[in-house]
Amino acid sequence: MTPMSGSWADAENDIPPTEVIENPDGTKTVISYKFDDKHRKVKVTQKIKTVKVTETVNPAIAERKKWTRFGDEKDNKIVGPDTRTTQFGEEIKFHLSASSKKDEEEEKKSKAKESTTKVQTLKCRTCGGNHFTSKCPFKDTLGVDLKKQEEEKMNMAAATGRGGMGRGAGASSYVPPHLRRGANGELPKASEAQKEVTTTVRVTNLNTMLSEDLLREIFSRFGYVQRLTILRNRETGESRGIAFVEMDTVEHAKSAIEKLNGRGIMNLIINADFAKPRGER
Repeated sequence: MTPMSGSWADAENDIPPTEVIENPDGTKTVISYKFDDKHRKVKVTQKIKTVKVTETVNPAIAERKKWTRFGDEKDNKIVGPDTRTTQFGEEIKFHLSASSKKDEEEEKKSKAKESTTKVQTLKCRTCGGNHFTSKCPFKDTLGVDLKKQEEEKMNMAAATGRGGMGRGAGASSYVPPHLRRGANGELPKASEAQKEVTTTVRVTNLNTMLSEDLLREIFSRFGYVQRLTILRNRETGESRGIAFVEMDTVEHAKSAIEKLNGRGIMNLIINADFAKPRGER
């Protein structure tokens, strides 16, 4: 440091020019002079190393930088966007990996399994839905006494057990005579009395959203359901609101008709009656 002598204006003229020295190792030494807060001349020596940084730029971005400007920016020579006329948004970085889609699919499958498990934990004894039996919306509509149903099931089980005595604990293989096939493999022709007896119930005005499982659950309260079919549109697969339910006995079919005909299921009043033979439809 050199103390200042004379006036401030004269001292400014005494400051030597900045000197730049190129060093053998590629660095630069810059020597400059200035005055500190106490008006003393100070020598400042800086050693500068130039580092070249190579940045990879998207080819599309590099190409856009070469576009010819127009309008008020026609004579602007700045390479790239000009901060005076261009507004920058927040830079968001994201990384894509080959396994990202697989992870998302596995996560969706796991969530679907969890939701299915939660739904299956609750099952109504009246309609089979995923809610408590006491809160079933069809409890008053169907008007089915659960205790009576259980007694009927127990009586059926007892009757089946008595009928199957001597045949072992397995299921009975008895086939009624009118259902036995002949030597040609065809069923015997039914008599007029047999034609009049049917165990199939025709149900109409059903809600198109009603599933076969729920309808089977409803009819199984009155007896065993041998077969159930909901008529659907061949092209769209949508329900036509008509179903045929074949019960095991005429009594059970009659009981189901008496209980369900004129009742409301899923906001629609259904009609239930014995199905007529094809020739009488």
